[in-house]
Amino acid sequence: MIDIGANLTDKSFSNDFNDVLSRARARDVEHIVVTGTDIQNSRRAIRICNEQSGYLSCTVGVHPHNASSTPGGWEESIRELADEPYVVALGETGLDYFRDFSPRPIQREVFIKQLDLATELKLPAFIHDRDSGEDLLSIVAEFTQLTAVIHCFTGSAELLTKYLDLGLYIGITGWICDERRGNELKRAAHLIPDDRLLIETDAPYLTPRTIRPRPKSRRNEPANLRYVAQCVAEVRNQSVEHIGKITANNARRLFSIQ
Repeated sequence: MIDIGANLTDKSFSNDFNDVLSRARARDVEHIVVTGTDIQNSRRAIRICNEQSGYLSCTVGVHPHNASSTPGGWEESIRELADEPYVVALGETGLDYFRDFSPRPIQREVFIKQLDLATELKLPAFIHDRDSGEDLLSIVAEFTQLTAVIHCFTGSAELLTKYLDLGLYIGITGWICDERRGNELKRAAHLIPDDRLLIETDAPYLTPRTIRPRPKSRRNEPANLRYVAQCVAEVRNQSVEHIGKITANNARRLFSIQ
C-alpha cells in the first residue's frame, strides 16, 4: 500500500519519527507521500525525504489556509523546490471555504498560480477542496492538461462524478471509517473506477474510528492506512488485497514513484 498524503513534518511526529516509519513498514506501507503546506513546511518535507533513501516522496505548495500569509516571491520558491529530488507533486493547494483562514479571492489567486506551475512543470497537483461549492471545480476545468488528485474527498456522489468526468484521481482517508459523518462517502465510493482510486491517512488527522482497540492517542499515522483500505474494500465489495494493489499502482503512475 502507498499512503499518498501524510503531513509527517507535523510537530506531533518530532519525538518518534523513526518509530512511525518503522510501524508503517511493518504494516505493509511501502511508500509515503509527505504533504507540503507552505514554503517552510515544503523545505522540511524535502529534507526528511532526503534522509529516508527513497521511502518517502513529497509535495511542495501553499495550502489555502496559508494563502494570505505567504511571502512575496513564493512562486519562484515553489518552482525551485519542485526541482528537488523526491518532489512528486504541486500542493497541497486548493480552496477551503469552511475555515476561511485566507480571504477567498486570495485563495483562488494562489490556487490558480499553482495549477499554472503544475502544468508548466508537468507535475500532478495535490488538491484540497472543502465547501467551495463549484468554485474549485470550475477552476480545475480550465486546466485541460492537468493531472491531479482530489485529496481527502468527503463530498457528495454528484460532486464525485464531476471530478471523475474531469479525469481526476480521488483520495480516500479515514473519513470513510467514521460512522457519524462518513456514510455519504461510503455510499458513493463504488463510483470511483479502479484506476482512479487512491488511499491516504492525512496523518496526523482523521484517525480511523474502526481501529480496535481504540488507540490512546488521537494522532493518526501511516501505519493506520490498512484500516482505510479495509473500509474502502468493504463498501466496494472488493478484497483488501485488491484495494492495496490497485491504489499502489495508481499512486506510482500519478506520482511517477519507482
